[in-house]
Amino acid sequence: MTDITYGITEEKYSIGDVSRISYGIAAYANADVDGTASIVAWVHDITSDKQKLSELVDVCNKLEVSVCHLLEVVEDFLAV
Repeated sequence: MTDITYGITEEKYSIGDVSRISYGIAAYANADVDGTASIVAWVHDITSDKQKLSELVDVCNKLEVSVCHLLEVVEDFLAV
């Protein structure tokens, strides 16, 4: 069985002189088991609110959300 650990990603987007930071979620396989960080799923550019996304990531890890439901979780997060 693959263990999934969720984490926050950070990306900088720039257009001309305007830039912004956006955060996403990455799903890492077996990160707690063997110390590797193989990304098995990644949702980019979800929000600029790192604290709110951190709370979502904590819930995903606590509830052991299956990676097949990650997009649904993000959709629900954005709908609020």
